[in-house]
Amino acid sequence: MEVSGRMVKWAVELSEYDIQYAPRPAIKAQILADFIAEGVTLETAPGVWEVYVDGAASKHGDGAGVVVRTPLGVVHEIAIRFRALKTNNAAEYEAILAGMATAKDLGARTIRVLSDSSLAVNQLNGAFDAKEDALAHYMERVKQQATTFEAVTYVQIPREENMHADALSKLETTTNFESTRLVTVQKEEEETNQEPTVNTTQIAEDDWRTPIIRFLQDGVVPEDAKEAWALRQKAARCTIIGLDLYRRSYSGTYLKCIGNDEARNIVRELHEGMCAMHGGARNMERTILLHGYYWPRVKKDTKKYVDECNKCQLHARQHHLPSTEFQGNLSTWPFAQWGVDLLGPFPTAKGKRKYIIVAVDYFTKWIEAEALASITAHQVTRFLKNNILARYGVPNAFIFDHGKQFDCAEVIDFCDQVGTIARFASVAYPQANGQAEAANKSILHGLHTRLGDAKGNWADELNKVLWAHRTTYKVATGETPFALTYGTDAVIPIEVTFPAYRVMAYNETDNDEARLLDLELAQERRELAAIKLAATKAQVAKYYNAKLVPHKLALGDQVLRRNFRPDPKHGKLASTWEGPYLIREVVGANTFKLSELGGNKIPRTWNA
Repeated sequence: MEVSGRMVKWAVELSEYDIQYAPRPAIKAQILADFIAEGVTLETAPGVWEVYVDGAASKHGDGAGVVVRTPLGVVHEIAIRFRALKTNNAAEYEAILAGMATAKDLGARTIRVLSDSSLAVNQLNGAFDAKEDALAHYMERVKQQATTFEAVTYVQIPREENMHADALSKLETTTNFESTRLVTVQKEEEETNQEPTVNTTQIAEDDWRTPIIRFLQDGVVPEDAKEAWALRQKAARCTIIGLDLYRRSYSGTYLKCIGNDEARNIVRELHEGMCAMHGGARNMERTILLHGYYWPRVKKDTKKYVDECNKCQLHARQHHLPSTEFQGNLSTWPFAQWGVDLLGPFPTAKGKRKYIIVAVDYFTKWIEAEALASITAHQVTRFLKNNILARYGVPNAFIFDHGKQFDCAEVIDFCDQVGTIARFASVAYPQANGQAEAANKSILHGLHTRLGDAKGNWADELNKVLWAHRTTYKVATGETPFALTYGTDAVIPIEVTFPAYRVMAYNETDNDEARLLDLELAQERRELAAIKLAATKAQVAKYYNAKLVPHKLALGDQVLRRNFRPDPKHGKLASTWEGPYLIREVVGANTFKLSELGGNKIPRTWNA
């Protein structure tokens, strides 16, 4: 009665709030239902479960279809859609894994996997090997999944028998598929074969941003007062937005602070990426800052990357400024040193002559030259014997370039036999034989101006040009080559046509005495010319060294060499330089012998 009275009392109280009390009916039925749901374990249906699978990759999307048929005939359908592009084989394995997982969740113990993929079934049965790493990894995962079942078999079936799973794999792109049953559609962001990745931004302890971030977040400063002050100055322009550190530029924009690894990637992409053209360091600095990136060594890193870029070095412009001080070749005695060179080809003259061999004395500037029909080693030795040795004696040295007419056994043996030295200028470095090059220019200029349109008469005019050169005053010595050779100036045709005083006052007896006196004074005249020549060389060296850009190279350095023989197929796109090569020997000032990185020696000497 007490309980009933209390319940009636509460019913009256609740009626004020328009709430009616309803007594609970008998709970026997509910208790029995809960007992069956919680305490009774359903027995898995015996027999073999059939898992039909099919995977397909296409431009419309990648999918997998799974049909699980229980021994009691209940059918479960699953359509899976993948975002990442796969091959058909990968999609097939994805379908097998999904089908096995579904069967396991439904309580299957023994399953039969049915697929129309010959490759996947034979690989799982051991008939085929998985040569691709991706498929091998898939196969291992399927075998690992199979260990959760009592028995698993893999059966290949004709495509006609697998149309149900095939339709599910193309569910979203198939217009004629109809089903009144509930189909489960799953969307996978990426392949299950891939390891899960987490995108996080981690900053190393030695990163330049770490002290600033710690200061801004926790107020941590170094113990040293100077370092603490410097950190506060750096952090004054910085702020943290989200998870990243930004620096406010002087223009007011915020630049994202970049770590060392990211900085290298940015510089690489701007210099040689998809939309890059191997620009200069200054342009890259500006681009980096304008696009909102910053790190403390922007200028240094960009310059270093550009300087070390292999493609930029191979296609760099040629530098014409000197890299070493002026090295004058000063000869102190007449006819002690001759520079020899070849000139031509010219228009064919009488005797089929097309070339000129030129020899110039380094002291007197005297030129010997002869027109030749061919340029062979025999012609060179004949010229040296008849035009130099027979007239001026055996010199101390001949200086040649590396033409095959000079750099050969016949010429070198000839020089050894007569007791003189054969020296060779560096390859493609005409400055080393500058006297011969200057003589060539003088002869060419004389022939150009004398011939006019009669170019075939150049051989007849050669001696006249030589005579003009020998009797012309030279600034370097203050004398004519003829005067330094014979001790007096030659009588030129104009002095005969318009008689000069020494022609009009000519006396044979007095002339003989004057000639003897000139010969006695010739040595003094040459010494004065040598002094003036040295002074001229000093002026040239001063002017030359004013433009000097020092660039010292040492033994073991790697260098590039000018590409003198570019591939004709490359045309205008041929590289300016080739290499790299290794300096194996230092011969002289900026003169080296080279070798390939593999050890093969490069012949001859090369000048930097």
